[in-house]
Amino acid sequence: MTLLVTDSGFIPDDWADGYVPLAALSDTADPTLNVAVDLNSPVLRSREWDRLRAALPRIGLIRIRLRDFGDVEALDLASTLRRHQYGGRLRAHGAMLARCYTLARRAGFDEVELDPAQARRQTCEHWRNEPGWFPRTDRIAGGLRSGA
Repeated sequence: MTLLVTDSGFIPDDWADGYVPLAALSDTADPTLNVAVDLNSPVLRSREWDRLRAALPRIGLIRIRLRDFGDVEALDLASTLRRHQYGGRLRAHGAMLARCYTLARRAGFDEVELDPAQARRQTCEHWRNEPGWFPRTDRIAGGLRSGA
C-alpha cells in the first residue's frame, strides 16, 4: 500500500482514479473530469510544457518523479507550476529523503508518495516541514569559510 507524507504525517493514498502519462493526455478530454498526470521526468520539452500548461485547469493531481536525491529540476518544475497558478495537488515520488521534505513543500509540493519499504526506513517522525528552517550560510563546498 502506498503512503503519502503530508504535514499531518503518513496517510493512505486517496487517489483512486489512476494516472495518465502526459503524452496520453487528450486535448479534447471532458473539462469536468479530474485527471491525474504522471510525469516520469521533470524535464519537459517545449511541446510537452505547452500541452501540460493548456491542461492545468482540468488536472487535479500532478505526480512528478524525482530521478535522484539531488533532483532540483523536480523542485523547479513544482515552483514553475505554482507560478502558473496551478492549484491542484502536486505529488513528489521517487528519490526523496525525509530531510528534504521542507524543501519540497517550499517548492510547491503538497505531498510525497512513499512505498512501504521507504516508509519503514524513514518513519513518520523523520518527515517534518520546518517553515522557519533555512540552509546554513556559513558553509561552502569543501568545508567552513575561513574565520567561521
